Amino acid sequence: MPIDRTFVAEKPSLAQGIAEALAELTGNKATRGDGAWTVGDDRVTWLFGHMYETAEPKKLDPKWEKWNLDSLPIVVEASKWRLNPLDKHKGHLAKIRDLLKQSKAVVNCGDAAREGQLLVDEVIIESGLSPFDAKVQRLWVKSMARKDMIAAISGMKPNLERKSLYESAVCRQRADFQHGMTWTRFMTVKARSAGFDTMLSVGRVQTPTLRLVVDRDRERAAFKPVDHYLPRVVFRHANGEFKTTWIVPTDFDGLDPEGRLIDRKVADSILSGVNGTDGKVVFYKAEGKSTGAPLPFSLSALQADCAAKFGLTAAETLEVAQALYETHKATTYPRSDSRHLPTSIFKDEAPQILRAVSAVPELMEAAKGADPSMRSSAWDDSKVSDHHGIIPTTEFSAAKLDRMSDRERQVCMLIVRTFLAQFLPLFRYKATTVEVACSDHRFRALGRLVTDQGWKRAFGAGEADDEDDKDEEAAQSIPQMGQGDPVKAIGGDVASKRTSAPPAFNDGTLITAMANIHRFVTDAEAKRKLKENAGIGTEATRAATLTTIIDRGYVKRKGKTGLESTDLGKSLIDSLPPYLSDPVLTALWEGALEDVEKGKRTLSEFMEAQAKDLTARVGQMRSVPITIKGVKPAVKPVDGHGETCAKCGKGTMVTKVVHKDGPSKGKVYLACSEYPDCDNRVWPGEKVAPVEGHGKDCPACGKGKLETKKITKEGKTYIFLSCTNYPDCRHREWPAPPALPGTGETCPKCSKTKLVTRVVQKDGPSKGKSFLSCPDRECGFSKWPEEKVANPLPGDGAKCTKCGVGTMDTKTIRKEGPNQGKKFLSCTNYPACNNAVWPDRDAGGGGGKPSFSKDSKRPARSGR
Repeated sequence: MPIDRTFVAEKPSLAQGIAEALAELTGNKATRGDGAWTVGDDRVTWLFGHMYETAEPKKLDPKWEKWNLDSLPIVVEASKWRLNPLDKHKGHLAKIRDLLKQSKAVVNCGDAAREGQLLVDEVIIESGLSPFDAKVQRLWVKSMARKDMIAAISGMKPNLERKSLYESAVCRQRADFQHGMTWTRFMTVKARSAGFDTMLSVGRVQTPTLRLVVDRDRERAAFKPVDHYLPRVVFRHANGEFKTTWIVPTDFDGLDPEGRLIDRKVADSILSGVNGTDGKVVFYKAEGKSTGAPLPFSLSALQADCAAKFGLTAAETLEVAQALYETHKATTYPRSDSRHLPTSIFKDEAPQILRAVSAVPELMEAAKGADPSMRSSAWDDSKVSDHHGIIPTTEFSAAKLDRMSDRERQVCMLIVRTFLAQFLPLFRYKATTVEVACSDHRFRALGRLVTDQGWKRAFGAGEADDEDDKDEEAAQSIPQMGQGDPVKAIGGDVASKRTSAPPAFNDGTLITAMANIHRFVTDAEAKRKLKENAGIGTEATRAATLTTIIDRGYVKRKGKTGLESTDLGKSLIDSLPPYLSDPVLTALWEGALEDVEKGKRTLSEFMEAQAKDLTARVGQMRSVPITIKGVKPAVKPVDGHGETCAKCGKGTMVTKVVHKDGPSKGKVYLACSEYPDCDNRVWPGEKVAPVEGHGKDCPACGKGKLETKKITKEGKTYIFLSCTNYPDCRHREWPAPPALPGTGETCPKCSKTKLVTRVVQKDGPSKGKSFLSCPDRECGFSKWPEEKVANPLPGDGAKCTKCGVGTMDTKTIRKEGPNQGKKFLSCTNYPACNNAVWPDRDAGGGGGKPSFSKDSKRPARSGR
């Protein structure tokens, strides 16, 4: 059956929404099948977010197989970029490719943003099609409301119109890859050159995030608390009493540079001088004020609130929010960066959701005051980005709440209460400010009287308290009075205060800081750009970034959600050039990416600019030493560690370890810290007894000395002389073993060569023993030194009766078999004479037939 159109959605939930909207639009039934929905002649398939990852550097170019400074920066040629499908998605991708190839038209249904454009376009490209062909359209939808979905399907436009948006996304993807890979390898190689076996990860988002924690920790460590004092006086008015605090004059003696009173005696004197005296009201103002309900949650805001209220980590909050969305279908898409809602939901879905919320037992009383027609500031289409704020879905119910875990219910109720608050009245109170003049001093009182709890009823007592609620003085009820009224000081005290360090980050406050990174930047343009782009990272990645810097040992937990930088994290920030940990880099990128999106700059121009910048900055950092703390050296330093390099005279010798698989893996050596400019290496060998020639001048280079070395290869150990000028001079000498008697004599077998002394290298009972051997391999003659056998046989030492030259010598058979260990007499003139005599059996000397060698037909003798 031919396929008319295949819609490719970014996620399954969006695919379902599109399929249901298509069904309503066309009058066909929407049926979910294996990998796609069927709606008439159309198909709606889905992705699971990112389906591909960029291939490893070594797969893009062989020169990046090894980690070294020579191959940096990692700048990939345009034609060499390659994506690899994620293993877990390969099967589903195959189904998508089949659908696309059978379709007359394709629709990109990615989220309405840069990354959404990229995710679907790259699937189309990897399927062998062009995403900007005339047959490819773009569905641009921000609301899941049915009427908005139908309108978006009816108003689809050519995907070609979003080509520059796709290119800006490619620029971001490739630039992050090159940036992260280059600096991660650079810092890791530098650390290993300094003797530390650790990987140092660097990223455009994770590194500035780490710096936030490091800077805050150092600010806290350097903080010195200041004790200061504030006189507080109680005044009596005709209508009642009220508490005030001293208004600190700017030019008063005893103040520190920050305008705080640090002299307790002065504070006491102010209090005693005022007490019991008359004063006058010089300012009085009472006015009604109100505040609106808090906005619905973005993911960052939800993570911050859950950390503060429930002690959840950012990752735990995301996990729960994802379960509420996917498993329970009780709340909307969680990875949202918006806290506002589209008006279409207000019209079409809000009344139904509000009815479901009103059925929750603990919310019934508060819901009685809800007004479905009330439109809070949350309903604003212009402030809805790719996704709207997190709220309950039309499928939410009290029954679903009962099926949730305790943690899921906690988070869900927080979302539900915030939604209900949008339909409750404003929180109203009467704010009062009073200033009193008394004995040449001024005092101020602040008061607040709640007149209507309003939306706070959705949260219950204490659940939505703000800072003013927690201020005892601001919460007091001040009596009615007028300017000029007399008052009398009837008592008071001196509040002893101490300045406190800025709080350490926790999951919630760090996520908030990432989203509002512009607050930590001074450059006006960078501040504006970062604010426009909602900080660094995304709602979907911030929790993962936090997990990354914890897993890599740069930050550690302090309690459940507290965060503290480690020595390793601090030394990484200190070793990096400042621009790598500065969020301004993101601002600069976003400005350039915006130019690409608007067509003011091409993809190639953006990438060329990054390549040029990377190359220049890597070059500047090559000779800069780094120091890593918080991680142990790769190996225990060996003799010579820290000494000046004898080859270049600039670097110092650093203890390193061989990582590459092979016979030397795990061995330590000394290398110059100036590598790759200086390739000096020294392999510390174990002390070996010097052999003849040790300490002599090298005959090859004349610079080094010959030094005794030992190596083990394939189970065999070799002693040799090596030049100390290695690796410039690779001269080696292999000393001969001590000569055995008979060395230099003519071989008795072939009569062609002179016998030499050799040593057994092979493992076994004879390893290390010397023997005489003919150098001619074809001859194969060998002779072992004579070994005297204990308890020689009768006739031992007698002249040979066969040749009359040799004497008879007692030998023992060593070869395994029935005769092993048996003795016999053999002529010492062997092999010229092969006379062998076995003792008489009856005498107990023989005992069976001897075994014979192949060549001489003689018994296999001792030592052969």
